[in-house]
Amino acid sequence: MRPASALPFGGKYRVIDFTLSNCVHSGLTRIGVLTQYAPLSLQQHIGIGRAWDLDRRDGGIRLLQPYVRQRETNWYRGTADALVQNRNVIGDAQARHILVASGDLIYKMDYGPLIERHESLGSALTVVTVPCPDDEPERYGAIDMDASGRVVRFEDRTAASTGTTVSASIYLFRARELLARLEDRALGPDLVRDVIRPMVREGLPVHAFPFDGYWRDVSTLEAYYASHMDLLRERPPINLNDPDWLIYTPSEDRAPTLCSNGGDIASSMVAHGARIEGTVRHSVIFPGVHVGPNAIVEDSIVMHDARVLPGATLHGAIVDKQARIGENAILGVGEPIPNREHPHDLSSGLCVLGKGAEVPAGTRIGRNTLIETRVHETDFSGDVPSGGTVRARVGVRAR
Repeated sequence: MRPASALPFGGKYRVIDFTLSNCVHSGLTRIGVLTQYAPLSLQQHIGIGRAWDLDRRDGGIRLLQPYVRQRETNWYRGTADALVQNRNVIGDAQARHILVASGDLIYKMDYGPLIERHESLGSALTVVTVPCPDDEPERYGAIDMDASGRVVRFEDRTAASTGTTVSASIYLFRARELLARLEDRALGPDLVRDVIRPMVREGLPVHAFPFDGYWRDVSTLEAYYASHMDLLRERPPINLNDPDWLIYTPSEDRAPTLCSNGGDIASSMVAHGARIEGTVRHSVIFPGVHVGPNAIVEDSIVMHDARVLPGATLHGAIVDKQARIGENAILGVGEPIPNREHPHDLSSGLCVLGKGAEVPAGTRIGRNTLIETRVHETDFSGDVPSGGTVRARVGVRAR
């Protein structure tokens, strides 16, 4: 129901806040956000860009959504196609360089050194690289370079790949080079396959820029969960409390967090407006969450205004906004059998509740389970075994 870039993250942010904050800290204030899938969430979050000081007359931020035109398709078929459909916006900026960065990443990066190296080498393109992540390495593009840092190969990574360097999905183009390619009517829709790889094959000066800071692509459930658990380490690999590099986001006006006499919080992040009357261990709690008396939340992510009623237990759960877990319900029990409908997405033991889902009192829900958006208590027929899915029954009730 929302793109990965709009996912709540870290107790108060959205994922896209990291890339936008990096731009602002690096002095980049002319920004276009290419968005297509379920854009309303991003529109509401970004607004006119005030949280990032991007509500300005010269430059600022623009949401670039597809729209019907006389001679072109109205849906983006890929990143390259999205750039083609907005080449007039890119051209009007009259920039020397164009940075194309994924909005699904958690990282803090000063783009200044990247731009300096790009200019000093006279690069047509500079590709930011990172060490290959351990989880699902085949999701990333493998980069081979020579001793000078020039990229000689950029291919899909496979299980048989031996390279340890991959693309970070952050690309800095020489503007005239990119714009010339965007004018090609035969250009394919994919940025890597149809723009970047041809540049490498043609022998253009394409260089790698190694990035050694914290970097995570959170476009899968497991990566999204793991990145939250990283925040709870004794020494988190990414510092959200750095006054010199704050992550900006629109802030809600809510009351301070309240931990009652029976509340017990350890190794957790708890946002403003939360009310903790039970036990919270190694978890991330977003604004407005209520954890009732004798309830236990462990190794979990609980988003805005969710309610964990008295006696309920959560272990290894991702709970979306406004969900309600009934009294004495238990989430995350049993063997980690992969989800039968989504085995690739849910196999690490997580229990996922969609926005506004309601779990009946006393229900036991296994691991690798999915309780879909707006599921009502009446949609349950009993306990949910590991690997199960519960969805709203169509036509059963009027809501």
